[in-house]
Amino acid sequence: MHRFFVSGENIRGGRVTFDAGEARHIERVLRLGVGDTVTVFDGSGWEYLVRLNPNNNNRLTGEVVGKESKDREAATSLYLVQGLGKGDKMETIIRKAVEIGVKAVYPLACERSVVRLEGDKALKKVERWQEIAVEACKQCRRNVVPEIKPVMEYAKLWPEIAGRQALMLYENEQDLSLGSFLKQQRQDLAGAEVFLLIGPEGGFSPLEVELAGRHGCPAVTLGPRILRTETAGIVASSIILYELGELG
Repeated sequence: MHRFFVSGENIRGGRVTFDAGEARHIERVLRLGVGDTVTVFDGSGWEYLVRLNPNNNNRLTGEVVGKESKDREAATSLYLVQGLGKGDKMETIIRKAVEIGVKAVYPLACERSVVRLEGDKALKKVERWQEIAVEACKQCRRNVVPEIKPVMEYAKLWPEIAGRQALMLYENEQDLSLGSFLKQQRQDLAGAEVFLLIGPEGGFSPLEVELAGRHGCPAVTLGPRILRTETAGIVASSIILYELGELG
């Protein structure tokens, strides 16, 4: 059944009001009409079965005929801290991260980031990335929409995540593999908050790695092959969630 996102404020008294974009997709693309049923989620965990009403003055509504809370979230809260990538790489990363179960994404401005986002440009990008997160939830049937955080400077990350477990994927690390780290820490990590740091195209600088270490964030490796930034975070996130019993 087709799934649509409707904010909680537009679900009142058993009636759902679709925004213009969703209404256009329902009526013009999918050719659905009066009496057809669709699934609606509001981003907070609730899922609704909705029967469509006639379009009244370019306003599409529906009646709630069923409602339930479906929990499809991972018990381990995995946060992807992603160095800003060029072009549409961030869109790909966010879409795939949402699909596999990441709790939220922190776009990170690093020393070697090619892309620089500030002010209104940064706000617009985050808005666009949040829309992509919603679209990904429609596809993968998550009912809670992961938050895309504001773009953050690297140095400001550490006060934000102080006291919580973080790990950094670093191409020059040779001793500690991600797999070994997870085996050592599995009991402590399961059901906890975990922050995974992924560098931009040029990777993390030595100073950034040093700062991470001072905050108790170990560097880990995925092996001898260097993965692109849009690949590394998704692969590492999948491994973490698999090892902690959230995938597979």
